[in-house]
Amino acid sequence: MIELHRLNGELFLLNSDMIETVDAAADTHVRLVNGHHYVVKENLRDLQNAVVEFRRKAGYSCIPLGISEAEQ
Repeated sequence: MIELHRLNGELFLLNSDMIETVDAAADTHVRLVNGHHYVVKENLRDLQNAVVEFRRKAGYSCIPLGISEAEQ
């Protein structure tokens, strides 16, 4: 699970395995595979980094350990 903030500043946890799409126009919109939709304060890059970091810590083998932040 990753930590995100609603636009009102409220912290919540999101199961990153459920993310289907992320759209970053004026605000960052996260749509889940079950149809739920969240607007969050985090920008696209911060959200991406949170997912990658969580998956590294959780031991997902699809995230190369040698990748630098600049290469993402």
